[in-house]
Amino acid sequence: MSRLNILIVLALAVSPNAAPNAAAQGNSSSTAKRVEPFKRPTDMRVKPPADAPSGPNVRRATQACPATLDDMCQKFWAFAGQFLRTNTIPARDREILTLRTAWLSRGEYIWASHHDSFATKAGLTADEVSRVPKGPDAKGWSKFDSALLRAVDELQTSRFISDETWKALGERYTDRQRLEVILTVAAYTSLAMYFNSTGGQIEPGHTGFPE
Repeated sequence: MSRLNILIVLALAVSPNAAPNAAAQGNSSSTAKRVEPFKRPTDMRVKPPADAPSGPNVRRATQACPATLDDMCQKFWAFAGQFLRTNTIPARDREILTLRTAWLSRGEYIWASHHDSFATKAGLTADEVSRVPKGPDAKGWSKFDSALLRAVDELQTSRFISDETWKALGERYTDRQRLEVILTVAAYTSLAMYFNSTGGQIEPGHTGFPE
C-alpha cells in the first residue's frame, strides 16, 4: 500500500464525521427485527391430558398445560395473568407492549387474542393497532408511545433498555412501573414461545397478523 493510501485510511479512521457503531451509541436499532420465521404447526403438538378442563370457556391452546393439574403450569399461567389482570400501568400502554412483543416474537395467537378485543377496549384505535408493526418511529405516535415501543424493541434486540428510553419512561412511570414494563414484555415473550411451540391454534372468530 502506498504512503498516500495509508494516509487516506488513517484519515477516514479518525474522521469526526465517521458514523459511530451501535456499541458506541449505546442504543439499539430504532426498529428491531422480528424473530426468524418458522412453519407453524397445523394442530397442537402437545395433546391435553385426558382430564384437562374443557368447555366453551376454556381455550384449547391452554389445555396442553392445565393449571389445575400441574404445579408448573399453574405458576406459569399465574405469572402470565399478572400482567393482564393486575397491571398498574394504563391498559392502553400494556396493550402497546403486548402487541409489539407479539409482532416481534411472531406470537400470532397473542396478536389474534388482543388486537381487536383487549387492545381496542383499552383505547387503542384500529389505526394505532395497524401501526404497531411499523415500530416506534412510525408517524403518528406520541413521544411516550414511541418510548414504549422502543423499550420492547430494545429488550428484544439486546435484552437491555437504553438510558435514553429508561429516562423517557421515567417521565411518566415510577420505578415500579418501569419494572412492570420489563416483566410484561418478558411474560408475553414466554407466552409467544409457548403458543408457537405447542402449536396453539387461533381461536374461532379471531384473526391473525395483518397481511
